[in-house]
Amino acid sequence: MAIGASPRFAALLLLSHSMAVFAVCLTAMSTAARLAAIAVILSSLSYHLARDALLLSADSWRELSLDRDGMSVTMKKGSVFAATLAGGIFVSPYFIVLRLVPEGQRRAVARVIFADAMEAGDYRALCVHLRLG
Repeated sequence: MAIGASPRFAALLLLSHSMAVFAVCLTAMSTAARLAAIAVILSSLSYHLARDALLLSADSWRELSLDRDGMSVTMKKGSVFAATLAGGIFVSPYFIVLRLVPEGQRRAVARVIFADAMEAGDYRALCVHLRLG
């Protein structure tokens, strides 16, 4: 199942980070503190846009393969890792919050996959697999 860029996720990231910048501007912090906070917010925006929404980063997930025991994830840089499903997965018609534990690791890795990032049939199959699995 191929994963592509998600314009909806990019728009949501832009909106939420813009609201955070606006909130920082409304505070009574010093100008230097505001600029530092805004720099952190903008770096967060650029990181998540590149990795999760526009898939420009080498660590972006480009493909999912469903297995009986879990999933295989192919990254943009070409590496593949096997993983098992972790708890806390959320499935909706609009997006999926996917939590996977890569083999040999203890910590779960989370990604959000919006419906517009996949073909409709692939997205439905993934939703069904996650709900039943």
